[in-house]
Amino acid sequence: MASASAPAGRRFLKTLHETAVRERISWRGMLVLSAFWFAIAYVMQPLGSTIIPVLVGDFITHATTVHIGPLALHLDINTYVAILDTFGAAFAIVWQPAIGALSDNHLAAIGRRRPFIAIGVVGDVIFLTLIAFATSYWMLLVAYAFFQMASNTAQGPYQGMLPDQVPANQRAEASGYYGMMNMVGTIFGFVVVGAILIPTHHIRLAILTLPVVVAVAGALVFFGVPDRRITHRTDPSVARSVFLSFAIDTRRYRDFAWLMVSRLFFLMAPVGVSTFALNYIRFTFNYTKEQASLYSSILLAMVVVFAAIMSMTAGFLAQRYGKKRMVAAACIIGAVGSTLLIFAPSLMWILIFGVILGISLGVFLSVDWAFMTDLIPKAEAGRYMGVSNIATASAGLIARPILGPIIDAFNNNRTSTVGYRVMFGIVTLFYAVAFVTLRPVREIKVD
Repeated sequence: MASASAPAGRRFLKTLHETAVRERISWRGMLVLSAFWFAIAYVMQPLGSTIIPVLVGDFITHATTVHIGPLALHLDINTYVAILDTFGAAFAIVWQPAIGALSDNHLAAIGRRRPFIAIGVVGDVIFLTLIAFATSYWMLLVAYAFFQMASNTAQGPYQGMLPDQVPANQRAEASGYYGMMNMVGTIFGFVVVGAILIPTHHIRLAILTLPVVVAVAGALVFFGVPDRRITHRTDPSVARSVFLSFAIDTRRYRDFAWLMVSRLFFLMAPVGVSTFALNYIRFTFNYTKEQASLYSSILLAMVVVFAAIMSMTAGFLAQRYGKKRMVAAACIIGAVGSTLLIFAPSLMWILIFGVILGISLGVFLSVDWAFMTDLIPKAEAGRYMGVSNIATASAGLIARPILGPIIDAFNNNRTSTVGYRVMFGIVTLFYAVAFVTLRPVREIKVD
């Protein structure tokens, strides 16, 4: 990755002045810049889709009924998974935009993003290790919440590195690299974790691969990506900076605001499906925990493989037909796939219809980052990219508490599995709302 000034380029940790011109980045530089997305995907996808459901299933062995007045609430494995994921997602919503805003104005000789990335990576390693040794549901809940805090300490500033480093004419390309590394990380995560977990049942060993990958990718970004060094704060008040991290100028950046609403509803769909896929397969077809882990991993891996294929091709289509049209197409394709899943009669058809969801996700991810970076002010990139994570984290924060209890309520203490079919119907609605809220968004570029 090129440096804008010779003195900075000779330093062990390369830094660029805040006013330095964004130079063209080579493909090697793109890979290094996007390396931490590989780690994020490697950790988050198997953790949320396989490891957490398996751990919660070990701790929650039967359903309980809670009576609140005339209401009888059936609390089962899906509700407990939703509680844990929701608690973790709350930290992502509150924490990441605040840290992103702080990194925008952080005065440090090694750069404004690096210190936060380093702290977050160290925290990831510690709390992922604690998750591996959790002995109860509540211990798992606490360790997972602190892991989310650490992870988002790194992610907010890291997301600000893309607009910091990448020139405007390469942002679509960088978005493609981000999407590709996200997909590749997810595939490797499912393969490695599955190869350890499914045949040997060594869930602790599978979890311990996660902090290793985070540490390696974090080191690549920390030492391999030049950081911007600022000499004065645009806002001297840290408290005000944190407060503003949760606000955007909806009048001036109306298109970004509408895109975040559409993004929220779109992401609620795959988050819901991936969170409850293991339990859906396990209880609908009466598989063992190990069999369900295998088949759900196959399903999610197929979704990711086709998403990766599409993410490498849809970016070129976006340059011809526009980013907005590609996101709209992703919404329509996703709605078709989730509707078909309602009526899937067998595991084979579930896998086939899952491919459609993969195509939808790939089309979306191929243009999502480029679309967002076009619509945000570059001087506040860390804050606005942190705000974008509100849509990402809120997808889980909203979808899981809605879907988990609904599934358990319709399943009626595991006497039925119709709740999972209801889930796919609600997911279809999520895609439809994402399509409608995309309509006000214009394709413009903000400096």
